[in-house]
Amino acid sequence: MFTVVLVEPQIPQNTGNIARLCAATEMDLLIVGEPGFSLRDRYLKRAGLDYWEFVRMKHQPDVNAFFAQLDMAHTHLLTTKVKRPYTNVQPQPGDMFLFGKETAGLPEWLLKAHPQACATIPMKNPHVRSLNLATSVGIVMYHMLSLFDFGSG
Repeated sequence: MFTVVLVEPQIPQNTGNIARLCAATEMDLLIVGEPGFSLRDRYLKRAGLDYWEFVRMKHQPDVNAFFAQLDMAHTHLLTTKVKRPYTNVQPQPGDMFLFGKETAGLPEWLLKAHPQACATIPMKNPHVRSLNLATSVGIVMYHMLSLFDFGSG
């Protein structure tokens, strides 16, 4: 239904957790750029447990080539740098949801070039900068799936 895109993820346990979520929900997982760990890393596999055979994961090592081919009409950029809540996103099957690396998020130039595609997870406490990447992906993607009556049959 959707593709979860992780741009240069840094923490293998987050990526493994997200991969398990994608396996459980039958969403595709695309890792863009060079992650901060080996995609064969034992921690990545441990986080996904024995579900790796069900993960539809691809790796696009060239970040610039990936960004150049994006169809922004079907791409959503998740960031802490905007006010528009993710609940305002009206997804279509086949859409891509991009999440940036844990240490820096998505590139600033990409967010500025496509403000209409940006959304955030609102947080009440202004002292908390962001949520964990795997938590963020879970919150956003289960909401998007629920808009299509996911899990009802």
